[in-house]
Formats: sequence, structure tokens, C-alpha cells
Amino acid sequence: MSLLLLILMYGTLALSLLYALFLAWIARSWRNGARIHRVPATFSEFPPVSIIIPARNEAANIGACLQSVLNQDYPFGKMEIIVIDDHSSDGTAEIVGQMVDQRLHLMSLQGEHGQGKKAALEKAIQKAQGTLIVTTDADVIVPKGWLKEMATAWQGGAKMILGPVQMSGPFNLLTAWQGLDVCGTMLLTGAAVYQGRPLLANGANLAFTKTFFQELGAYQGNEKLASGDDIFLLQKAVKKDAASIQFLFANSATVCTEAEDSWRKLFWQRLRWAGKTGAYRDPYLIVFQALVYFLCWGMLLLLPLLFYQPLLAGLGWGVKLLAEGLFLRFACREMGDRKWLTWLLPVQLIHPFYMVLIGTLALLPLSFYWKGRKVQ
Repeated sequence: MSLLLLILMYGTLALSLLYALFLAWIARSWRNGARIHRVPATFSEFPPVSIIIPARNEAANIGACLQSVLNQDYPFGKMEIIVIDDHSSDGTAEIVGQMVDQRLHLMSLQGEHGQGKKAALEKAIQKAQGTLIVTTDADVIVPKGWLKEMATAWQGGAKMILGPVQMSGPFNLLTAWQGLDVCGTMLLTGAAVYQGRPLLANGANLAFTKTFFQELGAYQGNEKLASGDDIFLLQKAVKKDAASIQFLFANSATVCTEAEDSWRKLFWQRLRWAGKTGAYRDPYLIVFQALVYFLCWGMLLLLPLLFYQPLLAGLGWGVKLLAEGLFLRFACREMGDRKWLTWLLPVQLIHPFYMVLIGTLALLPLSFYWKGRKVQ
């Protein structure tokens, strides 16, 4: 056997072992973080809250989203909801306009120079009256006690609050792929916050004080990137005051977002997300992503050798599948979303191909599409 093949096999095995250790660290940190005593959600005075919902072509989802937000168990006069329409062409604004509630306000980017989610969020936040700004997406359903959980964290001194997210959709491989991915990502998000090194955030369930947002300079510095309103704001917050960032280890704070309904849409969504990785500055996040990317490359390169050297070539695959399977089972249990485990093995087998394809394309200067809009 050539030296090159030995390096490939043992290198892939080493990377898979490192990956397994990292997953074990995530699970342990999450478990410790979830045990932290939480301040009871009781207040002498509730803070005024502004819920910001950017929307582009969300006519199919915006009604249900707003109904869940309006049904919050929160003082009527202490919340406002701002929907900011980003040049929708499907009647999204008309649906919002037909919903009569004095807490609900509709804004539009029509006629503005800016476009995209960051421009929509920034315009709405400028007009928001709340002390606490809470952002979510137009295809999200929120639980009744969601705002109280956010306010609890704010009362405890948090300036930025990261909330958990679940996936909803048909019970099939496509949705399960997204559901398992989100469960694992949520564990990494919470574990990193517990360790004092926040790495990820999800704009579908994110809150921050308005003054902190202004201190961070809003989205300045990454306006041209198509996504990243959440993670780049988080990176600024980590640099300024990491101790003020909190993760909500609470099922009553978990929002549910709609899965992409086709592989084509999922491909463009993930490519859009991956396109911002070149602008990441956190070395821990960069190293973890590089670890997974090169591990998956090694696994694919070893595929032809599985027929000739099944033991050595299969060790890397075996360690990754075992460690990842145990981790995702734990993640689904913690997130209360075990149904996706039915599709666990097919998702795991697809994962290396996905990581190599999306990771490689993300390194290229490609344009892609989001909701009918071509972006860089």
C-alpha cells in the first residue's frame, strides 16, 4: 500500500476522532448549561418589546406567524409588532394590512435604496419603540410564553439573547435532513454560550436591547453579504461584551420554522448561508468548519478503497457515523424532536457529499438566488 493511501486513511481516521471528541464536548456543555438555575419569569414591570418580522413573498406563512405572535402571554400595552415588507410580489403586505390589531404595524422597503433582510431589519429597528428588540422570520410559529422567556433573560442582565429553533414540515427525508441539522446546530449554539464563547445565532429567534444594537453599529461592515444578519451581529457582540449573551435552554422559548419544500430550494438556501463563511472571524468556528469539511473529503476519497481495504478504509466512516449518530440522538431528545431519527442513517450517509459540494462551491465567487432575487 502506498504512503499516500496510508496518510489518507490514517488522516481521515484522526479527523473523525477529533470530530467525535468535539461532539462529545458539545453534548456535555449543553447538558451543563441546561442545568443552570433560571430566574423565574415574574416581573414587577414587564419591559416594552418590539417584535421585528422581515418578510419577502411570505403570503403562505405570514398570517399564521402573526397570529402566534399576537397570542403571546404578554401585557397588551407592552408589545408592538413590526412587519417590514421587502419588495414582496405575492400579496404579503395585503395580508398583513387586513389584520386589525393596534399592536401590529406594517412598514415597507418599497421606494427605498436598500433591499434584503439587513436593510429591512435596520429600518424597522430604527422605528421600534421597545427596550428589547426580538427578531423572527415570517414563516415561524412561536409558543405562547416566548416573549416572557426573552424578558426573563433580559431581567437577568442579558443584552443579547439566543433562542432555540425547531423545524416543521412533511415527514420525509428532505425535512428530516433539515430537522436533524437544526437540532445539532442548536446544541452547538447553546454549548458555546455556556462555555463563554458564543459561535452561532439564528435570526428566527434572537433578541437584543436596542441600545446594544446601536452600540454594535448595527449591520455595518457586512451589508453586501446576502445573509448573516444574525451571526455577524453576534460576532460584534462577542467582541464587545460576550458575558452579556445568553442562550435560552427552554422548550417554552423554542420557535418552529418551516422547512424548505424542495431539494433545489434547500441547495440555494445552504449555498447562501455557506457563502458568508469567508467573512467569519471566530477561529473556533473556522477550525470546526474546516475539520468537518476535510473529514468529509477524506471519507469520499476513501470510498473506492472500501472494497479492497474495508477495515482500514472503513474506520473513518465508522467513527464518524457512530459519534454523529449518538450525538444527534441526544440532540433530538433534548430538543423534543425525536421523529427525525427515523431518517438518521440516510441523512448521515448523504452528509459527506453535501459538505463537500456546498463547502467547495462556497469557496467560489458564485451568484445565487434567494426568493427570486439574484445575490452575491
